[in-house]
Amino acid sequence: MQFEANLIICGELTCETGLHIGGAAESIEIGGVDNIVIRDAKSGMPFIPGSSLKGKMRSLIELSDPDASRNIVENRGEHCKCGMCVPCKIFGVSASVETKEEEIKEEMRKGPTRLIVRDAFPTEETKEMWTGLEEVVGGAEVKWENAINRITSAANPRQMERVPKGSVFQIEMIFSIYDEEDYGNFNVVFEAIKRLEDNYLGGSGTRGYGRITFDSIAIMKRSADYYKGQASEEKIVQGATIEQILNNKEISERIRA
Repeated sequence: MQFEANLIICGELTCETGLHIGGAAESIEIGGVDNIVIRDAKSGMPFIPGSSLKGKMRSLIELSDPDASRNIVENRGEHCKCGMCVPCKIFGVSASVETKEEEIKEEMRKGPTRLIVRDAFPTEETKEMWTGLEEVVGGAEVKWENAINRITSAANPRQMERVPKGSVFQIEMIFSIYDEEDYGNFNVVFEAIKRLEDNYLGGSGTRGYGRITFDSIAIMKRSADYYKGQASEEKIVQGATIEQILNNKEISERIRA
């Protein structure tokens, strides 16, 4: 196994509905919001953690993979840890404190996690949009919800922060190529993204939150020689949709070249 190239995926993630990825508050003031969104400590603005995006992509692919699905049932709902199925090869397997020496050797043969997902931050246009909306404070709007007691019909109101519809975040993912199988598994990343568009990201997705779309996708290839200063970055595709990437054989051929 030898490193061949990194495939850099860049693009935009657009919130088609409000998005709630929860953060932690040290204290809740009287009249304050119960469920806040996660914010960047430096800018104070909402962002999308790479762990949230990668975790959701993994769960959707695991549920479509026979081996991973079977292992999830055996693990009582935890993610697959077999290290051999396609989701494990792409998204990785966490090291266990109980790992034995022979298991460590096996992990080394499988190689490192192929997919890195960066935190996604809002575009400058989105931050300007947030500033111009009276209902948006610190990049988020507040939505009131009611939980209804089925017996007494009593309402239990609560406040939810969410990133408003139309917000755009810049995404970046890095997929590493080590062997021939990785070229085929690269398309699985876009299958996961496509599935995510028909699902939801973050909390309260079954109540309308978290519908997202991906567009303006660019793929760059950086070979092993690029990191030695002996080659340039190769632009594979620019401004493409997910469908174009999945259905265009020419793109796959250029990546393999």
